[in-house]
Amino acid sequence: MFGTDGIRGYPYKGYFTKESLIKIGYSFGAYLLKNNDNVSNVFISKDTRKTSDFVEANIIKGINISGLNTISLGILPTSSLSIFTNKYPNSAGAMITASHNNFEYNGIKFINKKGEKISSVDEKAIERIYKKKFIKKKTKAINITYKDSGTEYVNEIASIVSKLKLPNFKFCIDLANGASCKTTKRLLERLQQNFLLISVRPNGININKNCGVECLSKVGNYVKKRNLDFGVSIDGDADRVVFVNKNGKPIEGDKIIAFIAESSLKRDSKLITTIMSNNIIEKRLEKRGIQVLRSDVGDKNVYQMMKKENASFGGENSGHYIIKDLLNTSDANITLIYILNLLFRRRLDFDYIDRIKLNSNVLNSYNIVKKDRINKILGMRKFIKEFHTNFKSKGYMNIRYSGTEDKIRLLIQGLNPEDLKIQIDKFESIIKEYNES
Repeated sequence: MFGTDGIRGYPYKGYFTKESLIKIGYSFGAYLLKNNDNVSNVFISKDTRKTSDFVEANIIKGINISGLNTISLGILPTSSLSIFTNKYPNSAGAMITASHNNFEYNGIKFINKKGEKISSVDEKAIERIYKKKFIKKKTKAINITYKDSGTEYVNEIASIVSKLKLPNFKFCIDLANGASCKTTKRLLERLQQNFLLISVRPNGININKNCGVECLSKVGNYVKKRNLDFGVSIDGDADRVVFVNKNGKPIEGDKIIAFIAESSLKRDSKLITTIMSNNIIEKRLEKRGIQVLRSDVGDKNVYQMMKKENASFGGENSGHYIIKDLLNTSDANITLIYILNLLFRRRLDFDYIDRIKLNSNVLNSYNIVKKDRINKILGMRKFIKEFHTNFKSKGYMNIRYSGTEDKIRLLIQGLNPEDLKIQIDKFESIIKEYNES
């Protein structure tokens, strides 16, 4: 039911039929009440997909049946729910979005009353309620539409970053025709930044279409053509952010993680990242007395480990960066502003980040027809064993399924080009044979 980041699928099918959405809304509400969270309201935000209204309407019906009220915030980033649930007591949140996926998909992310994405334990509890017999009850509930929520969101973000001084760079932001189309412009104008915007005309079906974090060529070409300092690309619900340099080339997320950690963390502190991050980060931060701990993939897992280890910063190289002193979840706008402030404080140009050296690193994705256990795929166990035997001193490999798509991902670090090609060819042969079996 739940993937790496919430529930995701095709509207009008599976978990996204009218009946299933009502039951999901009820299950979330029932979980909140059963958990004794003293929650009476659920804030709801959404991205710009044409099906978001359908998903929202039915989620609200289910939440109402559980006995809770709703407050619809309209089109806003996922982080808006963290802000509103923190500001207003006895509230939780639900975000209607499929993040970086195209408009055919939609999804739901849940936020607890502390403004945090719910944990895997919470997800399992909600799923248990969903699987039980569902009896619709008549309850009295109030549903409110908050038409000026965007202004409050911008005001709150501006307040959070009010003490951060910023340099005078020229940059472009690709907003993916998504949830931050209006609020990013208002926020950066208030902060007197010198910026340009692209992909800002959502029509219900163009979210992430040839733009956003999965299509960096658009912002890259724009930056290069206009001789800008750098470019920024934000995903559909504005919790992920990816950067390109002045030549329009992508900047690896691990460079962003390393830069923020080196610039903001003190000796004896901890950085939380994932098993997918470049293994040179440990070596760079070890010299500064900073411990690196790794969670499973997913920003919710990064955050849960941050709480456990009392860490102030964590991130994953796909573009989620959590600066806990500012907010309990990742926000693309806050990340951008925070990085600009660190550059200002250290009197650095943006190119400094791109000059950070990483170990050789390749992450490839392959379509897959089904998702059997990885070590059950013919030849895979032998492939993994041989890799660890041959490259244990210098190489790192991770194989995992995508939590949101029918793909398997291969990450290899630290190998020379010849060995890398041999390993990739072997892996591709295994996957081809598996898909054809």
